[in-house]
Formats: sequence, C-alpha cells, structure tokens
Amino acid sequence: MEFPAALGRDLVKRWRTRAAPVAASGDTPTQAGIRLFEQVHPGTAVNVLSFVAAAPGPVDADRLRSALAEVAARHPHLGPGAPLEVLRADGREAALAQARERAGRPVDLATGPLWRAAVWSAAGETVIQVVAHHLVCDGWSLGVFLAELSAAYSGAPLPPAEPLPATTTEVTDADLAYWRDRLAGAAPPALPTDRPRPARPRFRSGSVPLALGADVARRVREVAAAEGVTPFMLLLSALHLVVAKVSGQSDVVVGSPTITRERHRAPRAIGPLVNMLALRTDSSGARTGRELVRAVRETCLGAYGRGHVPLEAVGGGAIRVMCVLQDGVPEFRLGDLPVRPLLMAPAAIQHDVELYLWLTPEGVTGFLGYDTDLFDASTAGLLADRFGVALGALLADLDVELAGLDVRTSGERAQLALLGAGSAASVPAACVHELVEAQVDRTPDAVALRAVDTTLTYRELDARANRLAHQLIEWGITPGTLVGVRLPRTSDLVVALLGILKAGAAYVPIDPAYPAERVEYIRQDTNAPLILTTDNFAMSNVDIRPAVAVGVEDLAYTIYTSGSTGRPKGVMIEHRQTAAMLDWAVKTFSADVLAETLAATSICFDLSVYEIFAPLTSGATVTLAPNNALDLPCTPCTTCTAPARTPPTAPTR
Repeated sequence: MEFPAALGRDLVKRWRTRAAPVAASGDTPTQAGIRLFEQVHPGTAVNVLSFVAAAPGPVDADRLRSALAEVAARHPHLGPGAPLEVLRADGREAALAQARERAGRPVDLATGPLWRAAVWSAAGETVIQVVAHHLVCDGWSLGVFLAELSAAYSGAPLPPAEPLPATTTEVTDADLAYWRDRLAGAAPPALPTDRPRPARPRFRSGSVPLALGADVARRVREVAAAEGVTPFMLLLSALHLVVAKVSGQSDVVVGSPTITRERHRAPRAIGPLVNMLALRTDSSGARTGRELVRAVRETCLGAYGRGHVPLEAVGGGAIRVMCVLQDGVPEFRLGDLPVRPLLMAPAAIQHDVELYLWLTPEGVTGFLGYDTDLFDASTAGLLADRFGVALGALLADLDVELAGLDVRTSGERAQLALLGAGSAASVPAACVHELVEAQVDRTPDAVALRAVDTTLTYRELDARANRLAHQLIEWGITPGTLVGVRLPRTSDLVVALLGILKAGAAYVPIDPAYPAERVEYIRQDTNAPLILTTDNFAMSNVDIRPAVAVGVEDLAYTIYTSGSTGRPKGVMIEHRQTAAMLDWAVKTFSADVLAETLAATSICFDLSVYEIFAPLTSGATVTLAPNNALDLPCTPCTTCTAPARTPPTAPTR
C-alpha cells in the first residue's frame, strides 16, 4: 500500500492525539499489523471476516445462544461478543442482503464487540452468520470455532481449549536481508484502471463470481502432482500470467496469506495465526508455461522458508493483487441439521484486486474482489474470465509458448475482430462548414464559443466567419486554395478556420511559435498565397453566407508532420473524411458529453478538429483554452466560466 504525503501528515496528527490501544500488550506480530492498519484507516470493514451458511430447517435459538457463549468462554480473547440476533427474512436472498450489510459494518477495536452472530428464519430454512474481526480470528480459526459450536449445540463434551500460542520464532538479520533483497526495486502491478487512483484509498469493494467445473479441479490436481507443485502454485501461475499480460510487466508481486509456524503447534487455537507473503516472480526468462510454473514454485518455496517474518518489517507496498486458495469451505451440524456454507465476498478488500478460490471435487469456485474506485464490474469480470483462459491454457499444455498465449476470452477476440473489420462509415453529403451552418440554423442563440477575448453565439460566430470569407474572396482566394493560419488562441482563430472553409479554401495550421524557417518551408510547400496573422486579419462588412461551390471531395485542411524522421510532410484531408469523423462523434458521444468541450490541443494536431468542430456540429459549446494543452498546468484557463470537459477520445496528456 502506498501512502501519499497528505496521508502521512494525517497519520502523524492522529498518532499524536491517539487513545492508547486496548489490550495490545500480548499481540502477535500479525495482530500488531492489524492494529496499525486500523489506526491508519479507521472505519473500514477490510479486516472483518464473515461466514454465512444455511440449514434446512429451524434452529433452536436458545441452544445456539448458549453454545456461542460456551465457545466464547473457552477463548477469553474473543470477548463476550454481541447478543445473538434472531431475525426474519422473506427468503434466502433477503437474508443474504442483510448479512452483506452487517458484514460491512466497521468494528471499533476499543469498544468491541469483536464478533457477533445472527440467524434468520427464511422460507423454511435458517440462514446463519458469524462475523468476527481478524484481530481475533482467521479462516482456519473459523473452522475451529464452528466445530466447537456444533459440539456445544449438541451437548457433546469438548476437549480442553487450546490457547493462542506466543510467537517464539526469531526473526534474524538473515531473514530480513532475504526479504529486502527479494523485494528491492519491486514495482506494483500497473493494471489499467477505469478511473484514476484516488489520493487516499477508500476500500470501496465489489466482486464478480468465478466458477470452473469439476474437470478443471481434477486437472489442477493432476497437473500439479505431475509437475511437483501444489495446486496453489499452479493457480498462482495462471494469475501471474494474466497480470503480466494485462499490465505489460513480467516482474509481478502477488500477496498471499499463509499460516504461521505457531498454527502448526496449535491447530485448535482461535486467533490470527497468519502472515502475508509478498510472492515476487519475474517471468521474463520463462519461455513456456512449464518454466513459469517452476519459477513460481521457486518463489513460493523461498517465501515459505521465511514466512515468519512480518510483512510490516520488510514493506509490502508493491502488493496490489492478492490470491487466496482454500481447500474447501467448513461444513458442520447443529443437532440433526446439516449446515452448508454460502459463499459471500468480503464487504471490503485492502488491495486493488483480490482473488479468492476454493478447490473442491465439484470445481474451482470463488470470486474476484475489486476496488470500485478503480474498476468497473465489467473490467473485473474480464480479469476473472481471463484467469480461466490462462488456467485452461496451462492445464491443456504446460509447454505452451507464453509469448504467443492470448489470455483474452473468445468473446473478446470476436468483439475485437468485429471492431477491426469495422463497418461502413456514414458520410454526410455536406462539407464541414455546412454542418456547422445547419447547427446555426437550429440553435442560433446558443453559446457556440468561449474564448479569452469574447463569447459568441452560433449566430455571431456564423456572421463573423461569413465576413472573413467574403474578405478572403475579395483578396482573390478561390476554391481549393491553401490558406495558412498563424493566429493566437482567441475567437479569431475559430472564426478563421470556419471562414476559410466557407470561402471554399482549405486551412493550413501554423503554430505562432514555429521558427521562421519552418513557416517559410510550409508556405513554399503549399504555395499558400496568404497566411492569416494578427497583422492582416480583417473582415468585410458582408455577413451573409458566401455562395461558393464546395464539394465533399475538396480539401478541408492540410496538417504537417513534425519532420522528426526527415522533412515535414503535409497530410491533406478532405471534407468527406472530416465530416465522417464528426458524424461518428455526434452519434457516439451524448450531448451531455459534448456539452462543454475544452479545446486545448494545438490546431497543428488532428485532435483539434474534433475538439472544435464536433461541439459546433451538435449544438454544444467550445471553450478555447488560451494556451495549448501542455501549458494548461502552468496557465489557468480564465475562459472556463462553466465546467469544460476534455474530449472523450483525448489521450492522457
């Protein structure tokens, strides 16, 4: 997790005014890390563990209440818990909706309770939920808790409780050196997001389901055994492959919790006897799937040998993806009733993406949790589907060449093929300026342009462009002539572009900052009889539209390349090509998207055509930035009296 400066200052402020931690003297390293997280990020449900199950009949609430109290008394660090809530719901889905809401409630470590339980009577069955904070429970502990609860409910004798063992494994300098060397220079996976990363994480989470059949589960076990790896290593290899392909990084860190050595000494203890491992694998040298699996195996074995080192001691900032595998979900009984678990995603996750998997004879099931501040559900769904594709490819042939392995789904490939083939573009039987004129006739009094010097309605913009066109015609500009435009970013710039088109000519954009040699080269190459500048910009008194015959196959503009690979070259664009692009833009983007468009790109780049003319052909408003895009951070846009949007197709600048 990365901590920006503002978060650091906020943490220092809260640290100075903090209340003393409650009952922290006997904390394990894991518990200390959990408390630190809760102090840095109070009020989240990231560390809340929820178990939900259903029983096919009524449960005796009094017996369950007594059994819960008996189990809690055996493990004093759990505390008394909240009183059992007995609720009703109209069916399982309604009960699960309430259970999700309860799982999303933060737990105050100072006041507790640290665990609570509820039962719902729901259409002939009972839905049961146990919620606990990770400070006192982990996934393994939950199985212990449920086994003791089953015995206590049935009145069966319980063996002596196993206390939470103290941490006795020493962290040596060699251990720390291993992890620091292993994680040196590690970069977080740069998965493409749907939205910018917020300055401070808010842990808003969603999930998408993942289900692969029994044949996949069987093959996972078979291939893992044949290759001398665990099923987790094979599944982690598939996840690594997806992250590497999507992010473009072959060096990937994935977080994964593992049980500590203390858990082996106390299998019936209840408490967080886990540690997060940072599993870093660089697959740049892996040519095949088999080589990738072996690289992942070496990563895991090295980490397991140093798994007792707390992540907080070595830093886990490179972890943005987590993978968890469990062999199954705990089942138990309450008297004569079998209680079967219902998979439910965590209410909040800590990382960008967290993959939770259960490997059972029935299949590989689970869900992919994702940060909703970063990803849409559709994007998360693609990641989950690609995991299935990658795993299938490895199971089919471990010697598959990784360079040519496509982890996209068949649906994605079909969609890309359709997009690649494209469809016939709709080409309006009108020139660019005629499309603008049609919009003028529809909304003459709407605001068309905001610039540093003035604001113009569609009627006013049209009249000014008409006057310039007549002036150009008086100067001898004829259809097909190339006219240079070397003007600052004021309203006259847009008037000039439109006026030149109305005169039947084509404009040649020239940046005022260009050196004289480049300007002269463009003038000679285009044989332009005129370059409009602030010194010669003039308009006639005639403001009616000029009667000039212009066809869609006539030139609209000519833009010169940078010349970085030789001499600058002029690219000639006709009206029909520009009109087709504008027609596509108006049909693709809603009026709300185009309503206030910021034109910040230099007119020497094609994107400027979109920024200026797409709004003007759809009744929207162009806000012309006084400087080019690269100057915006340094020069405030004083013309932006209304919120202006950058073009939807603009690249990140």
